[in-house]
Amino acid sequence: MEDWRRRPGGVGRSGWGRRLGVLVLCGLLGAAGCGRLRPHPATFDPNSYKPITYQDLLAPDEAGLQAGEKVRVKAYFWQYVDYDPAMVRNYLTLLRYPIRWYRLRWFALYRTDDFRGYYDLAAMTPEVAARYKLTRLEPVMLYGEFSQLGTGLFFQVFHVEKLGG
Repeated sequence: MEDWRRRPGGVGRSGWGRRLGVLVLCGLLGAAGCGRLRPHPATFDPNSYKPITYQDLLAPDEAGLQAGEKVRVKAYFWQYVDYDPAMVRNYLTLLRYPIRWYRLRWFALYRTDDFRGYYDLAAMTPEVAARYKLTRLEPVMLYGEFSQLGTGLFFQVFHVEKLGG
């Protein structure tokens, strides 16, 4: 039986298939490794945040939203999550931003108080979380920016306004 690695033009250790695989892997890791925590604005002006719908939050690319865009959205706070909803994307960015990612408090939201429209790519710093002390199913207006996370976006919250029930 002929050894496939020794055949001319075969896909072996030095073949084109391996090189192509390495290039594709490097490209994916490079794209996923792009991410940045946005600095908190020095001052808070609610009028500088563009209102969006909850559906825009769920699908920011389809809504034409981009990283760095200041937005506000009404939602129902659910809870801080014990898991990292963007684990792979976060850990791929550790080499580029080694200190900041672990400091985020990830939390989940719902569009309505009857548990529709789950979203868990929202985050805030522990300082912001301590300032607002949110409770389950509390209606809130969230002010923040979309930030790049790998090939997608996450919602980094800077300010929370509690709304009447």
